[in-house]
Amino acid sequence: MEANGLGPQGFPELKNDTFLRAAWGEETDYTPVWCMRQAGRYLPEFRETRAAQDFFSTCRSPEACCELTLQPLRRFPLDAAIIFSDILVVPQALGMEVTMVPGKGPSFPEPLREEQDLERLRDPEVVASELGYVFQAITLTRQRLAGRVPLIGFAGAPWTLMTYMVEGGGSSTMAQAKRWLYQRPQASHQLLRILTDALVPYLVGQVAAGAQIIFAKDGHFALEELAQAGYEVVGLDWTVAPKKARECVGKTVTLQGNLDPCALYASEEEIGQLVKQMLDDFGPHRYIANLGHGLYPDMDPEHVGAFVDAVHKHSRLLRQN
Repeated sequence: MEANGLGPQGFPELKNDTFLRAAWGEETDYTPVWCMRQAGRYLPEFRETRAAQDFFSTCRSPEACCELTLQPLRRFPLDAAIIFSDILVVPQALGMEVTMVPGKGPSFPEPLREEQDLERLRDPEVVASELGYVFQAITLTRQRLAGRVPLIGFAGAPWTLMTYMVEGGGSSTMAQAKRWLYQRPQASHQLLRILTDALVPYLVGQVAAGAQIIFAKDGHFALEELAQAGYEVVGLDWTVAPKKARECVGKTVTLQGNLDPCALYASEEEIGQLVKQMLDDFGPHRYIANLGHGLYPDMDPEHVGAFVDAVHKHSRLLRQN
């Protein structure tokens, strides 16, 4: 530690590095835990903070994003913070209109329908400069965390963003996006390249702004390929068996996940039992506990706390045996 208590980038020295050490495959005293969408509508303070602004106006406010990021850490002993933002700020920066419709979710009034629609997109080189508000939020949050836990930055994977941009919103089948793959293969490759060229400097910019780990959402579908691509951590949803995942990725990649979020509707006692089973299945090494997807708006904060506490409790006991 430097004499003034600041790290090499001028940020406060990190006090709890359990999450990072687990990501690097080092020994830890317990299994670190965080939750996707831990800054979310299940928290009454989140709803109160968000009430004054529409969703994407909130995303463009570094102060609001910082506050929303910190709220779950005031309630729960989480081992990481994840910056409040949205994957769809990237299509916005590329020039597409995106609105958040209450009760429906994100909507693109003019989705990509034909190959020539790609001409409407901005040069991907401008995306990072358009998203300076995200970098400002990361820097502000890293300062205000005061070294309590690491800060995660994130972006959507290219295919995930392509599905939204072509479908015009969320889709369970992704039929329109898949149609592009079959009927417009060259245009599909072009769009995926545009997104990749936009995402790389965006993620690099997040690290430069203070993010200590980067999370690519919806990138868990090809475990063996991801393990060979150089990633340190691969996240799983609840449909993937831990043993099978470990066989796919080998012993040099950390796994993250993968409790079914709906398990948090169970009693606190049953949550503890499910967490114990999950920890037993993954084992104590190269593992970060999480849900297999994000928290839902109607979940009880007390049950989220029970999940976090159960991970810490049972993982310490697991290491004693």
